[in-house]
Amino acid sequence: MASLVKRDSRFRSPLASILQDGEKWMVGFDDIFNNLVEKWEDGFDGFHEYPASNIKRIGDDHYRIEMAVAGFNKEDLSIEVEDETLVISGEKREETKKEEENYLQRGIKARSFRQCFQLVEHDRVLDATLRNGILEIDIKRQNPEPKKHVTVQIRNG
Repeated sequence: MASLVKRDSRFRSPLASILQDGEKWMVGFDDIFNNLVEKWEDGFDGFHEYPASNIKRIGDDHYRIEMAVAGFNKEDLSIEVEDETLVISGEKREETKKEEENYLQRGIKARSFRQCFQLVEHDRVLDATLRNGILEIDIKRQNPEPKKHVTVQIRNG
């Protein structure tokens, strides 16, 4: 299923490219601009990769997309097929209540997302399961029915 691919790709900002190319004519400011480019790219690193996902071959015509959606309930997730595009989105609302626990660091945080996967005309989404923080979406490629030879009888009028 070579045509089942993730549509989003890594983001390379125009500013980062300009600053990186500008090193040639900015002699003496190299460290400043290198740090600026590095900080800019760190901010976008993995931007389109959230949440992480796998595409796994189960059988000849059966595939599974696995997506790490820890912290999401099934009510927070949406799976839709628009034309030949599989759109998976998650909506997470910020909690406004004050937490009673005293965290020293908060690194586990779910944020809203939208990821798209390109399907082909005969791909069908069979099932979706949320298990242990992993969303599994099964896709089956159905072979189109061959065009049949039909003979049309002519009637007397």
